[in-house]
Amino acid sequence: MGWAFRRRVKVIPGVYLNISKGGLSVNTGVKGASLTFRSDGVYRNLGLPGTGLYSREKVGSFGGQGSARRKPEGHRAAPDTAAAPPDRTFISADPLEITSEGLQGLQQAVIDANRQRQELQQDAEAVRQSLNLLNLGALVAKVCLLYFLVAPLRRKLQLGLKARTEALKEVSQSIANSSVSLAVAMDDDCRAAYGACQAAFDRLCQCQCIWDVTGASTVDQVRSRSAVSISYESYPTQCLRKALPGISSPEPPLVFLNRNGADIYLYPGFFVMYESPSRLGILDIAELDVACKAERSVATGTTPSDSRRVGEVWEKSNKDGSRDKRFTDNRLLPLVEYGIITFQSGSGIHEKVMFSNADAARTFVDLLVAFKALVEGRNQKGVLS
Repeated sequence: MGWAFRRRVKVIPGVYLNISKGGLSVNTGVKGASLTFRSDGVYRNLGLPGTGLYSREKVGSFGGQGSARRKPEGHRAAPDTAAAPPDRTFISADPLEITSEGLQGLQQAVIDANRQRQELQQDAEAVRQSLNLLNLGALVAKVCLLYFLVAPLRRKLQLGLKARTEALKEVSQSIANSSVSLAVAMDDDCRAAYGACQAAFDRLCQCQCIWDVTGASTVDQVRSRSAVSISYESYPTQCLRKALPGISSPEPPLVFLNRNGADIYLYPGFFVMYESPSRLGILDIAELDVACKAERSVATGTTPSDSRRVGEVWEKSNKDGSRDKRFTDNRLLPLVEYGIITFQSGSGIHEKVMFSNADAARTFVDLLVAFKALVEGRNQKGVLS
């Protein structure tokens, strides 16, 4: 015979702490309508008091994890397959393992610079705290008039404040200098080509919707009666320009934020997969393959205003695309075109980013591929270094 244990403790009116063999949970609400917070999720409880009728439904994950994995607005997965795990996942290898041969020294230099910066930041915080304490001591001494009456104390405080201020300034300067300075020498043609890439990237950043594509599944169209043949698992992300810790360059790199791995930093001559100050990989741009594919998608939510509408499909359709009349609430959904940019390399990079503006994605990739070819040609002739 198994033993069971359960105890309910009233915390405040309407809130109870439940202690049982299975662990702790918190219940809040009134009879017939309440919420239960457990380690495995948040549950909504509904019932009719006195009848014995009730229902319980899981409505979220405890600790905020549920919202982190919500589907973005306008997600292209068919309703019957959205919850299924993807058949294929798009995730890159460990950043420390993708570095090109010949760039390991640069990789280690950047990691060392980041480590030095972290140590200096700790030193700066210690000096700052000491300076604050000394300022407080000086203030107390002034209030008590000791600062003005006792000359040795005043001199000691002044010297201490000056020394710590100068130390903080020096440490701050050292922090600013804790990076590897990189600048790719380019001729006028290469510089113009890269400038065109930057302008196209800025347009890409203005797309109404940007998704990090983490997986894909083949949809059973017969069972789901869906016009969608592929369902993508994707989450909102963004593109921007910002400096990478440990590297200083004349202009900030082109950045693609990645949900399920290292972020992508694109420089004129190389490509960085950045996960943390001590975990990053550097790849020669010649080893990076970039491609863009226009993908037609059924917009099940709000259609992005910058997406091209290419037709309409029935939410539930027959093999020939006609309306499946068995579903009375069947509706026409817009068919739109998105652009998917794929980054790949032989060392293990495999990332996909989807954009609501397919033309912007295609233009950026075309210009980047042209710049990449120009750089490779110059390198072969020894023009760039």
